[in-house]
Amino acid sequence: MTSFFYVDNSLLSFNFVCLCGICDVFGFIFVLYLNIFNYFDLFNIYIFAGTKNKIYMKKFLSTLGLLSFGTLMHAQITGCTIAPNGAYPSGVVTPVCNNSNEIVAEWGFTGEYTMVKLTKNVSYEFAAALDNGPAFITISENTANPTILASGSGKVVFKPAEDIVIRFYTHLNSNCGNNDYEFVDRKVKCFLDVRDVYCEPTLDCSDGAVIKNVKFADLVNASDCSTNGFNDFTAKKANVKKGETYNFEAEIGYGWYNQSVSVWIDYNKNFLFEPHEFTYIGTIDQGVLSKDITIPDNIVNGEYRMRVRLATVTQSGATADKACDMNDAYGETEDYTLNVVDYLSTQNHKDSEIKLAPNPVVDILNISTSVKVSEINIVDISGKVVSSVKSKNSIDFKSLPSGIYIVNVTLENQKTLSRKVVKK
Repeated sequence: MTSFFYVDNSLLSFNFVCLCGICDVFGFIFVLYLNIFNYFDLFNIYIFAGTKNKIYMKKFLSTLGLLSFGTLMHAQITGCTIAPNGAYPSGVVTPVCNNSNEIVAEWGFTGEYTMVKLTKNVSYEFAAALDNGPAFITISENTANPTILASGSGKVVFKPAEDIVIRFYTHLNSNCGNNDYEFVDRKVKCFLDVRDVYCEPTLDCSDGAVIKNVKFADLVNASDCSTNGFNDFTAKKANVKKGETYNFEAEIGYGWYNQSVSVWIDYNKNFLFEPHEFTYIGTIDQGVLSKDITIPDNIVNGEYRMRVRLATVTQSGATADKACDMNDAYGETEDYTLNVVDYLSTQNHKDSEIKLAPNPVVDILNISTSVKVSEINIVDISGKVVSSVKSKNSIDFKSLPSGIYIVNVTLENQKTLSRKVVKK
């Protein structure tokens, strides 16, 4: 008796012809094996011996050595990387990541892709729609022969394990249909994780690409090359008044003929350095770079993280998204504290001790300090003041949702102290 095994897969189709009833025996074993390993659905096997039984399996064929095709033995993400309409726009797009949909390519075509820069451990939702329904989306590496990372119809969610530039393809369907007359908007939405620590990028300053001195307002700090190219100088503060302009100055050593200095100030205290918090200072081979920085007049008093970065890149490489970058390899990063007040006294005040309890807090947060409290503000991770009281030593968290907050306590001597508080 002759039996036929038909293996059907999107990647491969072929036939086995078995003689003398051997395949009937194998068919019985296949079915028995299926009862144990029923969860493999990589391809379909049909056994023709009077009746047609459909079974799903992978391990048994692998065990018998009947198939040795790598593409069949490992489930792969499929998608469309055909792009006759090329890249649009031509440059790399970096999403703002404000938890809302952002158009990265307006009036795009199918059979086309957009290059998008993604940040490690941030979740991204890619969306695209045609006039008559959802577009087919493929997310891949940005290479000549890209590996497909995710795909689907209408919306696709992808979370990279490292900083990466990807290609965001759109097609008419999963068969890679495309044309140049139906328009599609490619959209990206970032879901930012709540963070309570700042990134500490590793760079190499041992070859001379080092920050020698930083001056800003009343802050002056000289330093040498740091371990792993990162220095935490947050104990050192620059005291400034909101709405005022101050000259920032950095002296750098020679590590390359193009070296750029950038500054970020985390005004919304969300533990991220964002484009609206970025200032490009300048590019030289070595020496002193300076530029004026204006402190916004709409922020609350308190302490803010300031980041200074030196990298061996030209101005075009010193961009707002590089605060945590390690791909530039050579340079150095230094973090400082910016203390914003309404009034700068000519007298030196010793930092007052302050205690906030309980932390985490459920309802009432109590403040203990040796100096009388003038005002207390609660600031959420977006930088918005969500609660405020004057001339009290406590503040109520009861109505606030769970999360991380910054509590700014302004004392009678005009000193403002900031502390992180977790609301349960």
